[in-house]
Amino acid sequence: MKPGSQCDRLLRYLRAEPGASSLEITLVLGIVNVTGRVSDLRAAGFDVQCRKRRDGNQGYVLHEAPVQLTLGAA
Repeated sequence: MKPGSQCDRLLRYLRAEPGASSLEITLVLGIVNVTGRVSDLRAAGFDVQCRKRRDGNQGYVLHEAPVQLTLGAA
């Protein structure tokens, strides 16, 4: 994914703002075709789900596996 691209910016935003709506993403990032960029992220292997928020609106949530740190044998 190209740094600074719409997909890159959307990915960073979803990490910082889980549950962001399409309207919020459009207003903050200037991405008009949010569903298209979400589809691109999904095609790249990211697990982006649309969920109902507490306020009743739909929002996008990025699910990432937790990072496991291991220590190498000394």
